[in-house]
Amino acid sequence: MAKSVGVFGATGYTGREVVRLLSAHPEADVAFTTGTGAGHLAHEAGLERPADAYFLALPHGVSARYAEGLRQRFPHAVVVDLSGDLRLPTAAAYREWYGHDHPAPTLLGKTPYGLTEVYRDRLIGARLVSNPGCYATSVLLPLLPLLRDRLVDPGDVVVDAKSGASGAGRSLREELLFCEIQDDFSAYAPGRTHRHVGEMEPLLTEAAGQTVALTFCPHLLPVKRGILSALYLKTHDQPATLAAALVDFYGETGFVRVVDAPPRLSDVQRTNDCLISVHAAAPGRVVVFSAIDNLVKGAAGQAIQNLNVALGWDEALGLPTAAPVKLAWPMAPR
Repeated sequence: MAKSVGVFGATGYTGREVVRLLSAHPEADVAFTTGTGAGHLAHEAGLERPADAYFLALPHGVSARYAEGLRQRFPHAVVVDLSGDLRLPTAAAYREWYGHDHPAPTLLGKTPYGLTEVYRDRLIGARLVSNPGCYATSVLLPLLPLLRDRLVDPGDVVVDAKSGASGAGRSLREELLFCEIQDDFSAYAPGRTHRHVGEMEPLLTEAAGQTVALTFCPHLLPVKRGILSALYLKTHDQPATLAAALVDFYGETGFVRVVDAPPRLSDVQRTNDCLISVHAAAPGRVVVFSAIDNLVKGAAGQAIQNLNVALGWDEALGLPTAAPVKLAWPMAPR
């Protein structure tokens, strides 16, 4: 019998994507949704509806309260939070990056971080999962294995990332109107102001064994969906060695794959894939490209992947992927 699933915030871009993907899931049925408009429950009413699993596509500062309530009422259900409320390790870090007190601080430091391919072992059997941010997913997937293998300098990491407009959500904002973004291209949250910096750095520091301070700048593309991140890294190794390390870590199939040419957004849109390529740059440096769909691998798809792992299902159930692409060049010896 299929598991019943409730989706909170089903009228936002991410929540709508969760519902869309679940419609093709062979083991899960959407039991109810919350949001605005006809056919959706109020969020508070959703707290009274029993289900086997819940997805929280609610704003930060709100979502953790619902996660706490669902855990109290339905402790055997799986709750996957897609907001930023459970991604940081401490209440102090949350206040620093989000500017207000955490709504449920007892949940912090106890919730596994759902970067599925990296932390899969921590997700098996989990009943509360913190889904990563979209930018964080695009950066951490290529960078964590390279830091763990000591192949790049943790003191010199520069990330130049570009996202489609859906990453900002459906709230009406002047700077996101069609006439403001069409035929334009802009940076935002410069310096160390984007919240995903606070999410990424503790994990990068853990992998590197020393403090990692990112130089991270996001940009807004005049497209609907997709993230392309360029990571500029210092290394003593050849690009093929770094590519081989990534293939060793992720394998040659699955959702994270190493390819020979820089990936395009069109390669990953509406899939749960992350495509990575590694290229020579200035002497002693490489540039690593990473492409994902911000609404799928960067949000709803990864959330369903985490649910699959938590329940012991094949983690690819119900998730779209493009045809596998193998690395073109020969692998360098490790």
